[in-house]
Amino acid sequence: MSSVLRLGVRVTGLVACLGAVAACSGDESSEGAGGSGGSGGAAPTGDLVGDVLRYDYGFDLATGQATSRLTVGVVTGGDCFVVPSDLEPASASFGGAPAVVTRDAPTGALRLCGAPVAGGAELVIDTAELVPEGTFLGLDVGFSRQPDLAGGTFSYLLSWVGGCDHFGPCDDAPGRLAAFGFDVTHAPGTTVLCPGVRTAESGATHCELDGVLAPTYSAFALAADPAWVAAPFTTGAGVAVSFYEAPGGELASSLSPADVAAFLGWITSVLGPFPYGSELRVAGGPTSWLGFEHPSNIVLYESLPSLTGPYADPTRHVLMHEIIHQWAGDRTTLASAADFVWKEATAEYLAYVYEDEHGPAGEADATRAYWDAASQQSAHYPRPTDDPLPAVEDFYGDVYGPGPMVLYQQLEALVGRPAVLAGIADFLAEPGARSVEELRAALEAASGADLGPYFAAWVFGSGAPVWPSFVIGTSEVGGDVTVTLTQAGPVVFPCAVEVDVSGLAQTATAVVDFGTAPSSPSASVTVTLGEPLVTSTVDPRHRVIGAGSAFAKAAPIPVWRH
Repeated sequence: MSSVLRLGVRVTGLVACLGAVAACSGDESSEGAGGSGGSGGAAPTGDLVGDVLRYDYGFDLATGQATSRLTVGVVTGGDCFVVPSDLEPASASFGGAPAVVTRDAPTGALRLCGAPVAGGAELVIDTAELVPEGTFLGLDVGFSRQPDLAGGTFSYLLSWVGGCDHFGPCDDAPGRLAAFGFDVTHAPGTTVLCPGVRTAESGATHCELDGVLAPTYSAFALAADPAWVAAPFTTGAGVAVSFYEAPGGELASSLSPADVAAFLGWITSVLGPFPYGSELRVAGGPTSWLGFEHPSNIVLYESLPSLTGPYADPTRHVLMHEIIHQWAGDRTTLASAADFVWKEATAEYLAYVYEDEHGPAGEADATRAYWDAASQQSAHYPRPTDDPLPAVEDFYGDVYGPGPMVLYQQLEALVGRPAVLAGIADFLAEPGARSVEELRAALEAASGADLGPYFAAWVFGSGAPVWPSFVIGTSEVGGDVTVTLTQAGPVVFPCAVEVDVSGLAQTATAVVDFGTAPSSPSASVTVTLGEPLVTSTVDPRHRVIGAGSAFAKAAPIPVWRH
């Protein structure tokens, strides 16, 4: 998909509005030269085409009663608007007058109809609905209440990819950016976090997200807990970080304020200023995911500090991952659900680069080893092309290992880390919806390399991925060792593979480079060892998927989703 910087949601009705009512004619869309549509013809009728520019959402935390206001920028006029919603509205208005509400037969979406609206105008749609408690997909998606670690009640309203219509009328396509306003009523003493600039008083919290827009998958959300204690933590790159934890929470105490501030300084040097104001709120809760990114807010699993592995420092890594999502996923979002891999891969990889360049010894090594192990379990390619495409909940867990490996880590040996970082920065430079193909183009522009063969082999595919395997051959003349790797299988994967060759006292590393467009399944390189060869180890530092045998033969490792 091309890079379209549309700041809103385009919703197109699929069939004409049904029902024998004057306000909802059922005719196909048309704009004449007069009336509401022009200067001499019939008013526009049928399903209009428009962009949801803003969502204003009122929510009563105790009862689940909600009000939704959609401000729609009308592109092609009409007298009906079709928008997904799982809920039946108790009331609805279209342009300030009562709406005729039906369901679109092919899609099940709401069709709201009223007086004709011309292209170029703005339309306001209001509904009221009851949001029931319940979750979807075995995850935090939905509206839930759970006990926190101190015995309080953690409430979470979370949409995720394709899920904002659980809470009322909302275009659930992931590539849409909009402004948001939240007005939440709640018991005095309860802290409510919602995206954007937050204003709180006793029993009411308002949040305003405007200017820099955000997708519904992350911005249509709120979290609350009466037990949270707010505490300032650090300031970095002009961003004040505060933690919200129930008594006994150890998220903040397990982190270094100076380190988090330094990370904010580093990531803003790579991606630019923090996109969502000057405040970042980090909260703990009993969540299914280890972390979730919301504009200006991050929710972390409250017991994250007690977990061991696979990262050297799980709390630090997950926090960095979620901070990176403020750019990679929130300000710049997915063109489609099938492009899910790039946002998770980007968050993982940039956290890893910081670990590698600024963290303690071994921290980045542990991250790569985890990626390599997780990749052996993948049931889908990083960017699936199956027909039909799998649902995002069926493949998203497969991206956390191979995603950062194939999109970035493996490219370091082929084009260099500076080019990879420059490509990411360019890819995320502007708000909008981006695809994996657009990421490839950005990496090609930064590196000067043709990455078409690389992406065809490693990134795009249907069914379960088949990663490369290598047959190693060595020969020795004097103190020089020639290492030859031969790829087995119908696809020759572009890659550069490290091989450690060792004698009794010395070790040398050979990098066998197949290049970005290999023409042969075999490649060789000669290195000086200086003594007789005893052993050789392929990919000892887990830089290429499939090259090492240790994890491929190990028991499955749990995949961490965040």
